[in-house]
Amino acid sequence: PNKKQTMAANFGASMAAAVDAEVAKYRELQEELQKLRSDQQTLMGQQNENEMVKQELDLLDDSANVFKMVGPVLMKNDLEDAKQTVDKRLEFITGELKKTEKSIEDKEKRSQEAAENVQKMQGAMQNAAAEAARQIAAQQQK
Repeated sequence: PNKKQTMAANFGASMAAAVDAEVAKYRELQEELQKLRSDQQTLMGQQNENEMVKQELDLLDDSANVFKMVGPVLMKNDLEDAKQTVDKRLEFITGELKKTEKSIEDKEKRSQEAAENVQKMQGAMQNAAAEAARQIAAQQQK
């Protein structure tokens, strides 16, 4: 192989390595997205559960007995305390959901960019391979 062919082979190998790195980045982002979506589902379940508890507590009058599970024991709890606890929990869950949704948006954007980069790089590799083949064919005709 002449010098041009060796350079083309090295260039092709480095481009392939760059594509592999970008594909790995894309896969990692997809795994992170999957975990974030799972976390989002969990938070949404907790939010629904706490909304239902809040609705139930709102139906009670002030004289109602409210109990809270502490380990294996039911402890008597003040209705107002229970309502405040649920409200605080809902506030926290809503904040976590917002953070998770923002992370999902960010990762989706980065994942899309990585996928586009892979496509561009693969296209450039195909063009470079076609050009190298043309050059080799032209040299062989001489």
